[in-house]
Amino acid sequence: MGSGYKTFNSGDVLTAAQVQGYLQDQAIMYFADSTARDAAVTSPTEGMACYLADTNYLQIYDGTAWSNVITAAGVPAGGGQKQLVTFTSSGTFTKASYSTYSQAEITVVGGGGAGGGAEAVGGGDWSVGSGGGAGGTAVVIVPLASMAASETVTVGAGGTGVAAADGGNGGKYLFSDSTSIGQGYPGGTGGIGTTGTLLMQGGAGRHSWVNDLEYGYSGGGGLSSFGGSGVEVVNDPAGTGVDHQGADGPVPGAGGDGSAKTALGGAGDLAGGDGADGIVVVKLT
Repeated sequence: MGSGYKTFNSGDVLTAAQVQGYLQDQAIMYFADSTARDAAVTSPTEGMACYLADTNYLQIYDGTAWSNVITAAGVPAGGGQKQLVTFTSSGTFTKASYSTYSQAEITVVGGGGAGGGAEAVGGGDWSVGSGGGAGGTAVVIVPLASMAASETVTVGAGGTGVAAADGGNGGKYLFSDSTSIGQGYPGGTGGIGTTGTLLMQGGAGRHSWVNDLEYGYSGGGGLSSFGGSGVEVVNDPAGTGVDHQGADGPVPGAGGDGSAKTALGGAGDLAGGDGADGIVVVKLT
């Protein structure tokens, strides 16, 4: 093992043990990779240091394992060095691609529900849809050492809006004629994360309502942990917003808006806005 510090005087004769203990064991050794290091240093001792060319990391042996300390660029291990890996569609996380990191903070946001559709109507009738609920969020921190070499990443798809029908996993559709006013539907319930250190529920979609013979409104989509639009549109007989196409969820996990039609609107049914797909964000440190 390393022998510490020694002041040599002119004329001193170094023994083999002194060369090994004061020089070799306490030098910064250079290796192409960890495989070459382990082949050369079969019995490392605490305090030994080495540099790995493939990862550009200085490492110290702590008595149990070699640990990253600092990169050639001066970035501390587990400190200032961070990286975000984002999945907007399903894929694979390959651990070997991030060997200089020690842990991952994983945020998963589920897909949002679609808003309710609207049906073409006549006379004093209405058709309105409520908003789709947002996807829930789960956050977990895991050591990279505990992960498999390849981890499958699944990103949840948002619900699909359907013309003159309930939205996929989302808001309700309502047809209200002139003799059955005072009706409406609550928006879709927001999802909630099921596994993780921190679990958050997505916002519920806003309800739709027809409150008299002249006024009503569609429901906005629920807000996810990334936000959303949540736009609600009021229809009236003067022609303000009488034909409203619900917007799709604008950010990951947001619910789609409900659509609305009155007799003053154009021909044809309307689908509610689609719920936004989810997202998986891996923050490496």
